[in-house]
Amino acid sequence: MILISEDFQKALMRWDKEPGRLNMTHQIAQAMLNRTSPRGNEVLLDYGTGTGLIALEFLYSVKKIVAVDSSKDMLTFLQKKLNADSITTIEPLEWSIGSDPSQLPEFDIIIVSLTLHHVPDTSQAAEVFYSLLKPGGIIAIADLDPDNGESHEPEMTVHHGFVREDLMEIFKKAGFTTIQIDSVATLAKESSKTGVLKEFPIFLMIAHKDK
Repeated sequence: MILISEDFQKALMRWDKEPGRLNMTHQIAQAMLNRTSPRGNEVLLDYGTGTGLIALEFLYSVKKIVAVDSSKDMLTFLQKKLNADSITTIEPLEWSIGSDPSQLPEFDIIIVSLTLHHVPDTSQAAEVFYSLLKPGGIIAIADLDPDNGESHEPEMTVHHGFVREDLMEIFKKAGFTTIQIDSVATLAKESSKTGVLKEFPIFLMIAHKDK
């Protein structure tokens, strides 16, 4: 068993209950549900699941969820939540882009919320996601517009948001079709450069793999 430090566990508990974050996450999850229209028999990949807030909103809409993250501590925290509610249809798994894709099954739906900007090679991510989708599958990606590096601390290695048209082109080159992108929510937090509270727009991109 992997143990989480008490301080980190408390921090994750605060993260899970912060009203602004919960509202933002709910808006993203509902937009994803509306646009992917699961019928109840799908297998879903939640990439960068964190504490599983969005995965849990899909709980009763799909057959199974594989909730992957690169953080063992996040996954341990999620597993405790699942155990507490006797949830067995969400499987936490340590995995990330660059790991062996054969560890995973094929998926009907992939969701990625505020995680793609942490992946160094966006083109590689698009190709891996395409390979993991079944024919006729769909991917939903929520992420930030260009943010001038203000939404994260300076020491964090991330993309500073995405130009929507550029991201759509990357996924088109990977093989995706019928790509649509819309604004769905905002992230409210202090700018890492000015310390002033700022709202960062969040878009949702939907893309399909042809049958």
